[in-house]
Amino acid sequence: MARPDYLICLECESEVEDFVWREGEIRRATCEVCGNSDVDAFSLPEEFEQDMDEEVEDAEGEEDEEDEDDEESEYLDDHDEDEEDEEED
Repeated sequence: MARPDYLICLECESEVEDFVWREGEIRRATCEVCGNSDVDAFSLPEEFEQDMDEEVEDAEGEEDEEDEDDEESEYLDDHDEDEEDEEED
């Protein structure tokens, strides 16, 4: 794999151009913004974008589940109120 132009710091999501790339992997990198120097805490730009896309999809899926729960809860609340009204009559 060719040396990328930059890496993404996973601590602060900054672009990092100062790094050592050898044999297709990061050997040394330092983020000038946050000081991160853990080579495992850097990502290739395309891998970072893919991970971000997956996180967005996961978050959207969770929102859909919450919306379904809210609708069910509203139905149950309305149904409970109807039963209370019938008991009062």
